[in-house]
Amino acid sequence: MKVAGNIISRLQKIEKVEKVERFRLSLQLIGLAIFIYFGSQSTFYVVLLSVPVALLFGPVYCGWMCPRGMFQNIIGSMGKRVLGKRYNKLIPKRIHKPLLYFRYVVLLFLLTALVLYELQLIDDSLMESVVIDGLLVIMVVSILLSFFVDRAACRYFCKEGAAASLTNLVKIRKIKRDASLCNSCGICDRVCPMWIDVSKKDVVRDTACISCMKCVQKCPVDALRVE
Repeated sequence: MKVAGNIISRLQKIEKVEKVERFRLSLQLIGLAIFIYFGSQSTFYVVLLSVPVALLFGPVYCGWMCPRGMFQNIIGSMGKRVLGKRYNKLIPKRIHKPLLYFRYVVLLFLLTALVLYELQLIDDSLMESVVIDGLLVIMVVSILLSFFVDRAACRYFCKEGAAASLTNLVKIRKIKRDASLCNSCGICDRVCPMWIDVSKKDVVRDTACISCMKCVQKCPVDALRVE
């Protein structure tokens, strides 16, 4: 009877995860519709409007509504099928951590360009050809990289994600791990798209976290909670 109960509980959890993922996809499609209708600047305003929620839960826009995340998930799923165990092996972990700071370099580059533009130290043509086109190329290439690396754009290149990630330092509700329930299975580490070692933390405060909550969803013993 206990085995049957465990199976039923597991199936219910899988069904719940599937419902959450359908909800996530719906939000991402809404984000895509906003982007198409209002243009590239819409991302900035949506991120700005999500700040109150981000102060509570962290960068939820990144994990739940960003259309680029949706495209990365689609391309990444293809990469997993083609590459199998070789997926996510392109960038070693020793290089991964320094590369996490590159998105802040991209953000700083954009902010510097905007200041110089407002001071009329660079003209429209330079702003468009170097800054706008350059950032567009970086983002397209990084999304395509998700065929080899999970959420490559989010990890290393996204300027909006870089700004939003700072809310992880001040967010009120955090992902906490109950060590008494944790069985060290490592599932949370494997499902984390940002390569955070969740199983080694009591509280997830990492700026790389995109508040996707996949670690919480997939934990088989409910050792992870948002508190």
